Amino acid sequence: MAEPPLTDRRLAFVIGKGGVGKTTVAAALALGLADAGHRTLLLEVGGEQSSRARFGIAPPRDAPAEVRPGLFSLSVDADRATQEYLTTQLRVRPLVEMVARSRAFHQVTQAAPGLSALVTLGKIWGLATEVSGGTPVWDRLVVDAPATGHGIAMLEVAGSVRDLAGSGPVRDQADAIERVIRHPAATGVVVVARPEDLAVTEAIEAVAALRARDLRVACAIVNGVRRSPFGDADVQALRVAAGAADPASADRAACEAALAMANGAAHDAREVAGLTREAGVPVAVLPAVSDLSPGSGGLEALSAALMADPAVGGNHAT
Repeated sequence: MAEPPLTDRRLAFVIGKGGVGKTTVAAALALGLADAGHRTLLLEVGGEQSSRARFGIAPPRDAPAEVRPGLFSLSVDADRATQEYLTTQLRVRPLVEMVARSRAFHQVTQAAPGLSALVTLGKIWGLATEVSGGTPVWDRLVVDAPATGHGIAMLEVAGSVRDLAGSGPVRDQADAIERVIRHPAATGVVVVARPEDLAVTEAIEAVAALRARDLRVACAIVNGVRRSPFGDADVQALRVAAGAADPASADRAACEAALAMANGAAHDAREVAGLTREAGVPVAVLPAVSDLSPGSGGLEALSAALMADPAVGGNHAT
């Protein structure tokens, strides 16, 4: 049975190895969803601060801030999320705040297996299920998740806690989180790569690891793909012209530059084809954009390309 496209799922987790443009893709996706009329929340996890670079506004840690019409941003801090969780459980905020200021608190939160990931995921789940007046507060949530290994660990932590907990509120909450995270119509995972051998291999491995854990991969996105205006006949003509031109001439240099552009684009196309073949998921392609600073129009161009790609908005099965 076909699962809904990424744009129809309320919650999207964007993961990827460092350097592939994961935060840029998350920002572009969130912007595209907001431009499509969805009230969208971009959540940054693990110390990410992409909103400052992409929108010119640092993401707050206490409440979502609107960075574009219909698009809000929030940085999820593990320590703050832990304090909020303890407050709901202990119901004594002054005590929690006193404990949270201690050095031991931070040592425990870092040492306890999965605690940081669980409370972070619980915070995301709470925002995803938040309702006001009987209506969801957010139409779409895009999570700029930690790098691949930590991101996958975060996604599966609720299931691990549920299986370990005997009974009680912790197990109940973990079970509720797990149902949302694994619901194919509600949540999708996006794996980001660049058109490079190692990055593509790591993306293929990430898709396999997610599938092995029954986590839904909505699509993969290859960021920074080079394009060439030259067809096969053009490339052949350029090779002939380069061979005939004087080695020191401007014509030879121009032909070689054009051939380098065509070769780079051909390389990237092979990497995209390999990812599509090996991963077995829809693959979207984003062009290389040199300037992503606020006001440059670069992020808007990426957002438009992403939303127009059938791998993101089309009707594909994962």
